[in-house]
Amino acid sequence: MALQLGKAAGIVMRTSAYLFYRAMVYGVLVAVVAVFLGFLALIGAVFGGGAAAVLFFLSLLGGGFGFRFIREYVLYLLQAGHIALITEIVENGALPQGISQTVWAKERVMSCFREVSVLALVDQLVKGVLVSLNRTLFNIMQAVPFPALEGLASVVQRIVTFSLAYIDESVIAWTFHTKNPNVFDAAKSGVLIYCQSWKPLLKNAVALTLLSYLFVILTTIVFMVPFGAIALVLPHSWAFGKFALFMLALILGISAKWILFDPIACSSTLLTFLDEAGRMVPDPVWESRIEAVSAEFRTLREKAAGMAAQTALKNG
Repeated sequence: MALQLGKAAGIVMRTSAYLFYRAMVYGVLVAVVAVFLGFLALIGAVFGGGAAAVLFFLSLLGGGFGFRFIREYVLYLLQAGHIALITEIVENGALPQGISQTVWAKERVMSCFREVSVLALVDQLVKGVLVSLNRTLFNIMQAVPFPALEGLASVVQRIVTFSLAYIDESVIAWTFHTKNPNVFDAAKSGVLIYCQSWKPLLKNAVALTLLSYLFVILTTIVFMVPFGAIALVLPHSWAFGKFALFMLALILGISAKWILFDPIACSSTLLTFLDEAGRMVPDPVWESRIEAVSAEFRTLREKAAGMAAQTALKNG
């Protein structure tokens, strides 16, 4: 297992403008959450912690819809754009000179996927395929880098499911790498690569996921130091205010992961993915095996065939 974290971090640092862009986007989200938590703390001080708790849990229910909207129309472009930049550096060693990284990345994403809805569809189909494969065809316990965890199969399965996000990003990167105008076909070939090299790819992804948990814990502790000092001087009646400071420290820790660690993990997984793809002979038998267990893969194949037919009709 070679994570190549040093090389991956070097690649990400060359996308500094995009890192700043990520920090701005997630910074705005954190600021909105901070204002809302401050409002809840005030409600808790005036009406009691029970009233603040009710509003807090209601906001969690309603906030899922808002976050889904933000994810589909902002974060999809943000993450895909950064993946496009990283892929370009991995392939060519550098980005084109004299460009705006954010403008170039958005143009690359839209030239490849045409619409955000297509990007979202490809991403959701790939995620569905990966989850199906790891629940049916693959024995995940063979790939876990820590054999001592064999007695905690359900916990391991959950960690593996989270780690598939890094594999999914590598498949999206593969669509940029192939420069195949049929993005559904490119994504399908990326899934086939994963199937033929699932053990080393999944080992790396699981290791990176565990490291991401450690990263969140450490960064959260760092943020808890100043917020904890503030909480100590708050009056006892501001119990929900102290809870809000704890939540803000946790959100900042998670945001630090999204901004900095996730791009490095994406680069690390992509390096392994391309290494495996470079020495692989495609095996067509895998396609029928995946179709038998994954409805999402069948949809991906149908979409690829439909896009190919549309292209042939236009050219004909």
